[in-house]
Amino acid sequence: MISNDLNYDPFEDLATILSARESLDEIDRLIHATRKYKTDLETEILKDREDESSSEQITNVEFDFEKIFREIEETRSFASSTQSTISGLTEGISHLDNAKRNLIQCMTLFQNLKILTDSYVQCKSLLEGDNYKEAASSFKIMSSLAETTFRPYKSVDEINKLLNSISRLRMDTYESIKRSYGKALGGKVPEGHSLERELREGACDLLESGTSGKTQIIDWCVSKLLYEMREIFQVDDEAGSLENISRRFIYYKKVLNNYNTSFARFFPQEWEIPLRMTRSFYESTRKDLQILLKNQLLHDKNSSIDLFMRALQDTLDFEKYIDVRFSRKLRETSLSACFEPYISLWISHQDKLMEEKMLSYMSAGTVDFSNNSLVIPSSADLFRTYRSVLSQTFELIENKTDEKILLALATFFTKWLVTYSNKILKPLLLPDNVDIHNKEETIKYTVALINTADYCSTTIDQLEEKLTAVNQNSSRISDAFISVKNLYGELLTSGTNLLLNRILKLDLDFAWKEFYNTDWAHVLVEDYSRYAVTLRNVLSFSSSDASLSTKPALEMILTQFNRDVYCWNFLDKVIELIAHEFTGHIIRLLQRTPPLCNLGSPRKFDPQRVINIGEQLLLDLELLKHTLLTLPDSVASVTNSSQSASFKRVRKHMDVDLDRILQFIKLLVIPVDSADDYSETYKQLTNGNYNSSVWAFVLSLKGVPWDLALWKQHWSAFDLDSDEQTGNDEGKDILIFQWNVQLIRQFEFNMGRVQDPAWSKFIKNDLKISTPSRTPSRTQFRNPVIQTDLRQQQPQSQPKSPVANVKNLVSNSRFFNRGF
Repeated sequence: MISNDLNYDPFEDLATILSARESLDEIDRLIHATRKYKTDLETEILKDREDESSSEQITNVEFDFEKIFREIEETRSFASSTQSTISGLTEGISHLDNAKRNLIQCMTLFQNLKILTDSYVQCKSLLEGDNYKEAASSFKIMSSLAETTFRPYKSVDEINKLLNSISRLRMDTYESIKRSYGKALGGKVPEGHSLERELREGACDLLESGTSGKTQIIDWCVSKLLYEMREIFQVDDEAGSLENISRRFIYYKKVLNNYNTSFARFFPQEWEIPLRMTRSFYESTRKDLQILLKNQLLHDKNSSIDLFMRALQDTLDFEKYIDVRFSRKLRETSLSACFEPYISLWISHQDKLMEEKMLSYMSAGTVDFSNNSLVIPSSADLFRTYRSVLSQTFELIENKTDEKILLALATFFTKWLVTYSNKILKPLLLPDNVDIHNKEETIKYTVALINTADYCSTTIDQLEEKLTAVNQNSSRISDAFISVKNLYGELLTSGTNLLLNRILKLDLDFAWKEFYNTDWAHVLVEDYSRYAVTLRNVLSFSSSDASLSTKPALEMILTQFNRDVYCWNFLDKVIELIAHEFTGHIIRLLQRTPPLCNLGSPRKFDPQRVINIGEQLLLDLELLKHTLLTLPDSVASVTNSSQSASFKRVRKHMDVDLDRILQFIKLLVIPVDSADDYSETYKQLTNGNYNSSVWAFVLSLKGVPWDLALWKQHWSAFDLDSDEQTGNDEGKDILIFQWNVQLIRQFEFNMGRVQDPAWSKFIKNDLKISTPSRTPSRTQFRNPVIQTDLRQQQPQSQPKSPVANVKNLVSNSRFFNRGF
């Protein structure tokens, strides 16, 4: 509270402190605090005075800087005089050190000069007698000293003269070695002569001492060894023509053999003279081939592809020989690469081979089934030929990513695949306008067609993968295979449809004929119907000892497929066909008869007879269910896949279809005496379905009279709850009639043609059945034809393309491992 101002007035603070009466009680504490503050101030003042007096003492001190500088100068003078004294004492010693160093350098120089002179004299003496081996060590020393030690002293005349003499000696040595090799390669050195060792062991050491002497000698020797051959096989002479390329290769093989027998003893092994000779031969021959091929194939209108093929084959054979002989040390160079720009000619030449193949396949006659092969053998031979062509093409071209060549290959492959399909496979397929006279033979040929088309489709995919794997822009190659893949997909579908809709339907149609021949109006529910027993015989597997001709058609088909997935998928389609046709025939049996526009016409069956028919159908369904349930086990015993996913899928599909048929027949058995009871049971069996067309169609099938009041009574009971479900799309399902959509659409069309005004109003306003925009075709009311592709697995989101799903069924075997 106390201010530091010099004009401080304490009365202001006292007035503030003692402003209240209670402050008098704190007077003692105030006096004590004031005294303490006073003491602290006195202490602080005393300390400040002591600091001020000490700084005044420092200010009064005076330093003698002149004395200090004088002492530093005296020290510097003393150090200088001491250094002079020491220098005078050591001057003689420094002169002695320099003299010693110069003496040592002179002694070393003269000693090296003596060594250089002695080496020169010794080398000159030895080399005059071609003693290369003895001269090697002295020659190396001489060359090393001349190049490194004495080069800085060339300004000394004597040393420069000696170095020039050494240079001449080295040149003379090179020429001497060259003359010796010339004598050796000329065949003038007898076997066992000392010159062999001198050249092989001494000359190489002498040449290693130089900078380029070794390379020049080797190149000269290689040219010498190949000189005669190059003179003979000139590119503008007949001997050097493309027709004689094989002779050129044969001649070079003789040159190599002659070198090994006559000249190899003159050269050190590490020089690899044969390999250098071959590289030189490759280089010159490559240039000649480029000229010859260009002149022969581009400028000559009478060029022969046979000549091209012979030259190519000779070149490939020669390269294989060289690769084996030199352990593939020459893979970085290739003569066959000269043929690469013209490789499309080679590919087109394979057409002749494929024409011969196709003729042999067609001349083979009928398919031989005695070897238990499930695939036509010619298809395996076709792809073995493709594999050979593909492998040879890849051997011919260094750049395996050349899109032009790959497209040429793809075009070649697809061309003959189409030909194979049209000439070999399609004739096996029975035309639609030809009757089936021998069911067993038809099954054999059709299943063989399916198995072969599947094998071809699978291998086509592998072939496509092989080509696209080496090319970044693979879309054009893939596009080239689309049409042929679709072609084989159509073959698969056609073969499958023939088995399903013609062969198997022959047996099924006989059962359905018995179905219609049954006296349904007077049926007694005592035993299985005759048609049901026939269906059992058609769909059951025979005993294991039964002959093939006595087996049912279904068993013959399922036991001859090449892959298990085809067995299961075909069985799946058979189950679908049986379910669709069975319900379709029941509907046709019970539906109203013409005239369709007259509701007054009598019904075929009254409700009670329909109930009897339904009870008989329930009994027949039990037999059909038992028969169908044995099929997956029979197929599993053939394919050894009882617990596979396909087995479970087929069983599930079968259970679902049989359950839907059962619910439909139960609808037929429901009594219609009570509208409320019928409506309640109908909703339970249809899971709350309120589709008015389905409701009316079922009621029509049950034989309910065309009494409008009765129909309205049933509709009122049914329509009570259906109004609450109008927003539920699931309730609009057409149930089992989706298997035979044309039948319910025909019913809707017929109801729309009713001429009675009251009925027409009921149909349009109450039932809200809309008439289809166009009259259904009569052809739609025939038995349904199941269009199928056995490669497709069942129901979820399947590709629309007939071949889009082939890869999903491909086995793990690859293109180059496939064989039969």
